[in-house]
Amino acid sequence: MKNAIHILKLFAACALTAGSGACQDAGIEVYDASLSSLLRPSAVTAVAADSEHINVSWRGTADSYRLEYALNEDFEGDVSVAEPIEGNQYTVGELTEATSYYFRVMGLSDKTGVSSSEYSAVVTARTFTEPKIPNVKATSEMIYTITPWSITCTVTMTWGDAETEPEAINEIRATPTEGGEALLFPVSEEEAAAQRIAFSEGVLTDTEYTLELYAGKKMRGSCTHRTVPGPTPALYASAQPDFTTDPVSALAEIRWELYYIAPEEVSEIVLTRQGSETPERRIPITAAEISAGSTTVTGLAPGAEYTAALNAKDGKQIAATTFPTPEAPGQDVFIARPGDDLAAIISAPDRQYETVYLVAGEYTVTADAVIPIARNLELYSDDPARTTITMTKNFQPEGTLERIVLRNLRIECPTYLMQARSDYDIALLRIDNCIVDLNSKSTTASTIFNTTKGTATGQMLHQYEVVNSIVFSNAGQTQNIVYGSASGSIGEFEKIVMRNSTFSNCARGLIYVTNTADCAYEVIVDNCTLYNVGAAGSNALIDIRMAGTTNASRRKIALRNSVMWFGGTKGYQILRFAGSKEGQYVPKEQIDCSNFWYFASQTPTFGSSVYNIADRMTAYDGAPAGLWQNPMADPSAAGASFRIKDPAVRAAQENNETTLGDPRWE
Repeated sequence: MKNAIHILKLFAACALTAGSGACQDAGIEVYDASLSSLLRPSAVTAVAADSEHINVSWRGTADSYRLEYALNEDFEGDVSVAEPIEGNQYTVGELTEATSYYFRVMGLSDKTGVSSSEYSAVVTARTFTEPKIPNVKATSEMIYTITPWSITCTVTMTWGDAETEPEAINEIRATPTEGGEALLFPVSEEEAAAQRIAFSEGVLTDTEYTLELYAGKKMRGSCTHRTVPGPTPALYASAQPDFTTDPVSALAEIRWELYYIAPEEVSEIVLTRQGSETPERRIPITAAEISAGSTTVTGLAPGAEYTAALNAKDGKQIAATTFPTPEAPGQDVFIARPGDDLAAIISAPDRQYETVYLVAGEYTVTADAVIPIARNLELYSDDPARTTITMTKNFQPEGTLERIVLRNLRIECPTYLMQARSDYDIALLRIDNCIVDLNSKSTTASTIFNTTKGTATGQMLHQYEVVNSIVFSNAGQTQNIVYGSASGSIGEFEKIVMRNSTFSNCARGLIYVTNTADCAYEVIVDNCTLYNVGAAGSNALIDIRMAGTTNASRRKIALRNSVMWFGGTKGYQILRFAGSKEGQYVPKEQIDCSNFWYFASQTPTFGSSVYNIADRMTAYDGAPAGLWQNPMADPSAAGASFRIKDPAVRAAQENNETTLGDPRWE
């Protein structure tokens, strides 16, 4: 009898739920035998609607339901609940994209004596992946301010592109990749529209962050970025002779960059000489020096090496550096000061000193006639930026000389720097680390060294070097700026070297020789930058017309690791010799033009096809502004730079382990 009643109850329950299909779940117990609980929801389905919504539906007879969802099928840990739900479906929102969720449903009872149902079977669904905002990028930089004093690491983020509508991004989250709390930065409507924001508060240097864009709770794009390395406090020092003391001592300018150190924490400079553990000097730093960021220390020993330490008020070292002081001039060195008659000092027949040191300053060499150099001369200073010689007359070398050396000087010439008109035999002429301004602003020819026969019967220059120097002129002057010989000259040379130098703005070329001399010679142009040369289109870059043939086999030309731009619109002549007959020119096998560049728009020419080496030169297909950082006719002018900026050219040089042009620009 009980079995019959149970069957009748089951039939009645099925009849009540036929529309919901609850009885279709095979093998599932939908209620207990006494009907003391609601039927268990069945046919549960979960379908993703988009990246943050999932639609859940089921069958059941309850008036309301409880929906639970979690990130794991065991529903352990955090479980989200939606209740009461009237009806047989529900859309769950604010979910995370590309994430799997698990769902189960319970029928809720509101009747006495009838309990809520058991949980339904567990179903799962995964939210969609929504296309992210493209082009999410970040850069960072250190930004310093003096008043008020501050230093920050600022990150600039950009995203999106011009073709897409900007999204309503309202927050940036910057999370350290190696762990730590995220930094939150609000994004204004204007910044969201511009798709650009800069932020700095709390940002650390040399730290990798995951940077995320959020629109509400939705992450819409991200990138990783390592911020720039943070600077450390630094100390710099440079020393020079101090000629105000007797004997000559040294002084040093010491400057500092504090970065994260507040200026008011700075206390003193401590100087210790190399080889000693005891400080030699302690120099308190004044408020004015702190504000200027530098101090000058006098009374240092020449020819020594010092360690300078910048200390804080608590005694801790902030930064340190080591620097040498220059040697004091020897007893055989004449010390000249601005205002001295430099022409008289150099040309004096009884000059006892071969070496003349110029104290930094400006000198004007005035004379009624040329200034003879009849004795060895080394004329030098410490820095061409601080020592200038303005010439009114040229030097005239004469006699037998072992050397003429000009070093660390800026020389401004109205005409030739040197012109020889009598007999001379010079073993070495060297221009080293000088700036030679031959731009006289007139039409007078100007050259570093010019030779003419005059009264001479023999003129020989054995070695002539222009190294680490800048030489420029006036393109309106008809001159060759390094070496020139007038028609009928008997001047000879054995070797001319131009290395690590920049030559600019000349009407002709570097070297011009026209005489009947028959000598062996060698010309080397190595790592030089040649800009606006040959502007007049006459003469060649190297123009040597020695007609003799006896020593032709011992003549060599080297054009290496150099680049040139002709200033004119015609001529473009690289080499020219006396003729095209054997012995009158330097043959191709004696011409080295490795890594020698010219501009493709200026087809190079030669005095004769027999020594045309264009096929061994390299053409640059561009303009000067594309190759160099900021070329100028006056390379010594503020802002001028002949640093190679074309990335393809730089890469080619790096691959070949070479440097193109004057390496000092790098």
